[in-house]
Amino acid sequence: MVNVQELRYPEKSHRKKVTIPKYSQNLAEFFGIMIGDGGINNTWQANISVNAISDLEYSDYILVLCKTLFNIMPAIRKRKESNTLVISLASTSVVDFLVRNGLPRGSKLKNGLRIPEWVLKNKTYKRACIRGLIDTDGCVFIHIHNVRNKTYKNIGLTFTSYSRDLIFQVATILEEFGIMPHISKRGQDIYLYQADSVLKYLKIFGTSNNRIRSVYNQWRDAGVV
Repeated sequence: MVNVQELRYPEKSHRKKVTIPKYSQNLAEFFGIMIGDGGINNTWQANISVNAISDLEYSDYILVLCKTLFNIMPAIRKRKESNTLVISLASTSVVDFLVRNGLPRGSKLKNGLRIPEWVLKNKTYKRACIRGLIDTDGCVFIHIHNVRNKTYKNIGLTFTSYSRDLIFQVATILEEFGIMPHISKRGQDIYLYQADSVLKYLKIFGTSNNRIRSVYNQWRDAGVV
């Protein structure tokens, strides 16, 4: 953990005054969000990109989480060429802190995309980090199929990453909490196919993203629980 004193600068410094948080559940969830949809491409800014339509409400949650952790309000803008919202934390001190505590700068895949060790040492932090990961790079879906002229609606959950190390870490954590994941042949996707597994995931890890919660509510309200 970075000592708070190391990130304090004189009043004449160009660096913003920010709060450097201690390890916590909120910080672990933020790291999960950053590992999922975040990126650090320079020395002074951390960005999180989410869908401007399906994750609009979730973007408000991220803004509040950033303000709570670092005591600065991120900027948010919509890309003109796509339905993407970019949430930007502009602070050299925050970027230094994130990199020192396990987030890669530059290409996440080339520089080793993994859940940091400080998260892996604490069950509460692991739950929060996985929640941030699934809320960004995961989804809950309803699979509709017909058998003998009867329609069935099954609920499932999937998480995708091009980092095999990250896929292995997520699968291992799910197993630790009694949830058996299925990894695709290409090794880039984790699936929960059984309703019991999805319900157990939501009970243990929860979600902060209404996109995921609304799909579950739709399936539940259809009377298939």
